[in-house]
Amino acid sequence: MRGNLLGIFFTILSGVLVVLIVLAYGRSDRIAPEFRFSALELVYDSQTTDRQLKEGINAYDAKDGDLTGRIVVEKVVLNRDAGTAVVYYAVSDLSGNVTKESRVFPADIEDLESDGEVVEEEEEQLLFPEMNLESTQEDAASEASSDL
Repeated sequence: MRGNLLGIFFTILSGVLVVLIVLAYGRSDRIAPEFRFSALELVYDSQTTDRQLKEGINAYDAKDGDLTGRIVVEKVVLNRDAGTAVVYYAVSDLSGNVTKESRVFPADIEDLESDGEVVEEEEEQLLFPEMNLESTQEDAASEASSDL
């Protein structure tokens, strides 16, 4: 008799928990936010910042409202042949729903390429200012021949 009462109690408890889970799931926010873009005259170059890339873009959610401050720039992909830069954005609402969109800008490829080359040369000079690879190779060759 006691076992039957415990079985009935746990069955009712399980039913109540299932109902609570279904209600909580039904009330949860499962709708992703949306982006709204406005026209922006911008040419992507070596001086372009994330802040400039986020101008002219807003994000809204039906439950959470304005999410513009939560927009992030995920990545920028250059298309050298077309002379464009594709910027990928993402935003999430407070429930964790994520939306991703992209926008294409004209790109100054020459500026981006020349900027990269200058930086590499400057980095090498800063990291190894006194290193002379030619004399080091000659010294190593003469040491190897004298060891024989």
